Amino acid sequence: MRPALNYALHPYWPVRLGFRKALKFVNPQAADLLEKTDGLALSTPRARISLLRECRDVLQRKVPGEFVEFGVHRGGTAAILATAIIGKSNRRLHLFDRWGDLPEPTEEDGFRKEAYARANRMDRIALLHDSLDSTKYAVEVLASLPAERVTYYQGWFNDTIGQYPGKPIAFASIDTDYYESTVPALELCERYASRGATFFIDDFGAWPGAERATREFIARTKRKVHLSPTPTGQAVVAFLD
Repeated sequence: MRPALNYALHPYWPVRLGFRKALKFVNPQAADLLEKTDGLALSTPRARISLLRECRDVLQRKVPGEFVEFGVHRGGTAAILATAIIGKSNRRLHLFDRWGDLPEPTEEDGFRKEAYARANRMDRIALLHDSLDSTKYAVEVLASLPAERVTYYQGWFNDTIGQYPGKPIAFASIDTDYYESTVPALELCERYASRGATFFIDDFGAWPGAERATREFIARTKRKVHLSPTPTGQAVVAFLD
């Protein structure tokens, strides 16, 4: 009997020991999900398995609320969230992204600001121009989540967060790179976070702005939270009240 999807090879299993090959053996469904999303996600395979595990943990603990993602790109990680909730008809998916442009970094983003300045902006825009269609394909076709259970919020975060219907949030995937993108994402998710909610900060270990915004959030929030950086470069924020 094949292992169920709720069991996955631990994401900290070293790549040099054959993470992908081992995953195909212990959880072929999860391995298949990685292969389907490889061309649609910028995050590493181990990060996506970490994301899947955290999604399933929230569901197993029956934390009430919606699933939300800020920073969707082409929909690879959104498909992970959609797959996790596919059998939970009371859960909806809310996706926030500009889909077509990137914000300007600020001084809070450290060395990433200079790196962005050296990059060819038109190449970035060309890469992203079809992202919304790609996201819909990833979520509604690859993950088979019905269209009526997903809402797409296209635009800058500060312009779209007011459209969120105010429902409790059980899980938030925050893949926003920059400081000024991470701050409003955290603020919205904090406002509606259920007790036991989990925020998964994808860029915590790689983008100075995302880490700074997260640590400032931890320092100022009146909610009881716990920050856990992961060995694979992300961070998990757990809401304890």
